[in-house]
Amino acid sequence: MLKNVRDLLSPDPYYAGTAGFIGSSLESLHSDVSLLNLPDYVPEPVRHFHDAVRNAYVYSYFSYDLLKLAAGETFPCLELALRLRVGYQFAGRVTRKGKPNPPMLSELLETAQNQNLIAGNVKLLARLRNMFAHGSDTILNPPMFLDPFKLVTGLIVDLFDPDKNPSTP
Repeated sequence: MLKNVRDLLSPDPYYAGTAGFIGSSLESLHSDVSLLNLPDYVPEPVRHFHDAVRNAYVYSYFSYDLLKLAAGETFPCLELALRLRVGYQFAGRVTRKGKPNPPMLSELLETAQNQNLIAGNVKLLARLRNMFAHGSDTILNPPMFLDPFKLVTGLIVDLFDPDKNPSTP
């Protein structure tokens, strides 16, 4: 439900102490993501997308729906980073009918892992992405958002880290 304009700067009931997220102040939400910056060597489109997710998280204090939006956009942000870093390897790939056949997130993750650009359980990441991407009536709370977001942020940093991957495009 769209908030009344007079109430736009009031905390959402989930944060107001009437329904759940005790101790999640506007300041604590900002603090949660303020240290999750992407370095300058990460391409600007990825940094911009990542910042939009961080802002949606902070502003969820005023509208809980923005927390769900932030969670839903976390994995497309990772996918953009992967497409920029390894997606070129799939250029020109087509289906048997000649239509473009871009790689899906799981294939991009496996490619990056096989090239030692990232480490970790990429199958778990794909499952997490599917949980957020296909909708759910699960009530998220800040920690349920932050754990995957921290993981994704670390993967993006690793993908483009010039010290770990000197051949970063």
